Amino acid sequence: MRVGARWGPDGCSAVLLSGSRVLAAARAPGRGRAALTRVLAEVCGAHAAAVRHVTFDVGPALLAAVREPADGPGHGSGEGAARTVPVVAVRIAPRPARHPALARHPSAPIAGLVARSVTLPGGHDLLGRELAALDEARVGELARELAATGARAVAVAGCGSLAAPAHERTVGERLLAAVPGLRISLSHEFGGQDLAGREASAVLNAALADVAEEVLDACEAAAGRVVPRAQHGVARGDGGRTPLARARTLPVVAVGAAEAAALLGAARLAGRERCRVLLPGPEGALLGEVRNGVPLVRPGRVPGWGVRLSVPMAILSAKGTALDGAGGGADSADAGAEAGDGDGDGGEPPLVVVAAGNGHPARPAPAAGPDAATGPVSDAGAATGPVSGLDPRAGHRVAWRDGRVSLSPPADLALIGTALCPPMAWVDEVVQVKDARELAAVRRDAEERTIAMVTAQGAAPGSARLVETTVVALPFSPAGTMRVHLRAVGDAEPWTADEAAAPDAARDAAPDGSGAGDERVAGRSGVGGQRAREAREAGEAGVARRAGEGRGARAAEGAHGGRRPRGSR
Repeated sequence: MRVGARWGPDGCSAVLLSGSRVLAAARAPGRGRAALTRVLAEVCGAHAAAVRHVTFDVGPALLAAVREPADGPGHGSGEGAARTVPVVAVRIAPRPARHPALARHPSAPIAGLVARSVTLPGGHDLLGRELAALDEARVGELARELAATGARAVAVAGCGSLAAPAHERTVGERLLAAVPGLRISLSHEFGGQDLAGREASAVLNAALADVAEEVLDACEAAAGRVVPRAQHGVARGDGGRTPLARARTLPVVAVGAAEAAALLGAARLAGRERCRVLLPGPEGALLGEVRNGVPLVRPGRVPGWGVRLSVPMAILSAKGTALDGAGGGADSADAGAEAGDGDGDGGEPPLVVVAAGNGHPARPAPAAGPDAATGPVSDAGAATGPVSGLDPRAGHRVAWRDGRVSLSPPADLALIGTALCPPMAWVDEVVQVKDARELAAVRRDAEERTIAMVTAQGAAPGSARLVETTVVALPFSPAGTMRVHLRAVGDAEPWTADEAAAPDAARDAAPDGSGAGDERVAGRSGVGGQRAREAREAGEAGVARRAGEGRGARAAEGAHGGRRPRGSR
């Protein structure tokens, strides 16, 4: 069993899942360790010993600390009211900006988090060639200044650090040696060739150090008290999950997790690993896409804040989408759902239309009726089990018609997706090769590192698999300059027969009972499905590569990997 929990500005909420079946949902007002403990205890109940994984969405709690005044009603976590840390922004560039406005970050919210900006001589170009030597003497002076002023957080962003992070690492090591305990964020850890996006990610990550420590401490304490045997993780903006220990170092990856989780939850409830999803939004419908079981992402803007980061987030487009004309959203370039890009047979992926008022964003659960014990009922008439605090008449309903799926989630859709977030890892690097043989060797090495990283993130042994492979020649660069971009996921735990049957039941709701040829869902339940996945990977890699060439470097920028080492994260 899995639990998805959220620490939001209006309280804490959680759902308990068995496979994709919602067993219980709960909501509690207030924030902090006590509120989170109450909601986890209520949702787990007698099933606490069977819970294997708890995944937290802490993005709203982190953003509340930077978007609201320090003395505002929703600031911080609601316990110690930790504040954002003033950040010293260190930019490594061949020469400093001539105008003060150019020395600041172009985004006003990010610039507001910076207490001091410093430019150090150094940096590389996009291919990793050194543009200027790092001024070691100036680095030493800065280290002494930070030690004297008591600085606590530093964000380091160097030109070309995606290809050559040596200058960033040298600066970070020197500063940490001079100021033990200093919080240092290096921009190459977040990936992307956009210096402004990487700098914004590093600054926000450094500013959230204290807030993340407080929030994650409370999450760990609450889960440890209610479900001490479960593994704890944090949902990420790319639809994956990361261990709590990693989230303490890189809290910015948790920003925007709710949107990606909503796409993931909708696809799973509909029994699809490839689909478009139309979500109800406060100002209209939003269109996203799921491919190979994970949301389509790219570096994006923080929801409701307008700050562009280099960390990937779900692509959601409001252009041309409406519940009454859902098919029109398929042409949106921003949504990445090209009309001719289908499931491999030339057809469009199905469209999952999520009913308004069910689960995204989170809303208070309606009062349970007298027949609450019966649980939500699907169109097939089979009860899906008791659901605490849910209206059984608003259950999980799936109806297929002409490639469209009408979906009424039985609980908060983003929370369902949060519970289902898989371990995930990226590799994003720029390489130079001489011939096809060397490119194949580089790609094979990158694939092995990606699989190893997703296993280290908590994937069950043998479950890691590649879901995205893009190899793109960089334009206006020397011959043989390639960008290699890989994405891998794994199962957080071995799938049981009961859990594997849940998506199959949704798939069987299709008119032909076959789920439109989507054997990937059923493949999770047995060895035959694993072999089918392995046989498909070669073909899927080619499809992803061709799609990446069509979209260019924009699609390849969907990694938050950086080069650690050689572009991995």
